[in-house]
Amino acid sequence: MIYTSTSCLKNPKNIIRVLTEYERAGLENVELGSVHQHFDIKQLKQFNFNYTIHNYFPPPKISFNFNLASSNNTILKKSLFLAKKAIDLCVKLECPLYTFHAGFTVDPKTLGKAFEKKNIIDRRFAVKIFIDSVKELTEYAKNRGISIAMEPNVVQKFNLVEGKNELLLFAEFKEIKEMLKKFKRKELGILIDLGHTAVTSHWLNFNKDEFVDLCRDRAFAIHLSNNNGIQDQHRSLTKNCWQLSKLSLFKDIPIILETMNLDINKIKYNIKLANSKICN
Repeated sequence: MIYTSTSCLKNPKNIIRVLTEYERAGLENVELGSVHQHFDIKQLKQFNFNYTIHNYFPPPKISFNFNLASSNNTILKKSLFLAKKAIDLCVKLECPLYTFHAGFTVDPKTLGKAFEKKNIIDRRFAVKIFIDSVKELTEYAKNRGISIAMEPNVVQKFNLVEGKNELLLFAEFKEIKEMLKKFKRKELGILIDLGHTAVTSHWLNFNKDEFVDLCRDRAFAIHLSNNNGIQDQHRSLTKNCWQLSKLSLFKDIPIILETMNLDINKIKYNIKLANSKICN
């Protein structure tokens, strides 16, 4: 089943405009994404999509950078509150899955750009904060019948510190594996972002196919976008891109198109490409 992120369409800030275009195009499965301006969530009632919800949604009135590993108590409380609000919205929309990003050892001002490389907290402390946060969310979600999954971080060149990953948690399987040991299989899954995997494997020098195989057993969903292998670009898919080659492994979980800056015809073409690989 292919879902389309609301981040895919050009100029996606107004989510109602995005959903209206998706409805006109006959799309049925939608991931509510993380790039929208604040709106009245009651407006979602006018649509009849199959939903998943991702990370920074519903967008708050006053924006902040979501970080479930933050040592800043205000940011951490805001992050937990937003995640719980997303889980509550899952219940209202009969949406079975909420996914969220892994945390950071700093509180970045802007995502997708270089983080400030100061006030970095001890990695073990950040991991503990994150695990405690996720334990709180798994309990909250379990009591409401919602599944949750963590998306491993993408590591790009501009966020390396002397060639090492000091800022982003859970980008490599070894760290992910240690965290997963603390949760039952049904409590917490992984959202494998194939675009992230291609880029992170380049900068941290690991085998991207092996990473996918190791995460496969706990995969609850897949994010799908293309890039040049060194930057997280969220480009359109191509017939022979590596990301498409992995889709036949994941026929029974949501596969979510997360390309960006596309028109509706290009989105439908990407969905067609993904479906052709799943059916092989």
